[in-house]
Amino acid sequence: MMNKLIAILVLSILFVQCGQDNDMVIKKNQLGKINKSTSIEELDKIFKKDSVVKFPEGEALFREYRVFEKGGKQLLVFMPLIEKDSIKGLELVKIYSDRYMTDKGVSVSSSFTDVAGNYTIDKIEPSFSSAILFVDEINATISLSKKDLNLHEFDMRAIRQDQIPDEASINYITIWFE
Repeated sequence: MMNKLIAILVLSILFVQCGQDNDMVIKKNQLGKINKSTSIEELDKIFKKDSVVKFPEGEALFREYRVFEKGGKQLLVFMPLIEKDSIKGLELVKIYSDRYMTDKGVSVSSSFTDVAGNYTIDKIEPSFSSAILFVDEINATISLSKKDLNLHEFDMRAIRQDQIPDEASINYITIWFE
């Protein structure tokens, strides 16, 4: 009975891995085909079915490129790497959509338990409104709302892993491009 259960679990994992769209996979220094050297023009082509909004509007140099699906839901935010007033590729991407996930199945719809069960959390830092988990294996930071941790905003005291409830939800995942 236990062997059948293990076999079903292994097949389920393989099915999820094989069915996963490579353009949606979060990896170290990469989101699908997108990496540090991806140009802004390429982002426009990659997301031609979605809406790419340059922010702040009306400025000569944009600091963010926000991607929304046709229904208006925010998917991603790209921040370009800017050196000497020119764009030199991408610095990071913030992921807000659960259509993007790691090869271990972690996405923004995952909980803290999913993150801790699949990755080593290398560091936890407080911000004004979030607890930020550092996951070096995928060069990512994962933002958890302090409300889910029963902590007050602006409380900048250290946060330990054992203080985080298993069901704490993810606000967004940031992939840092090196």
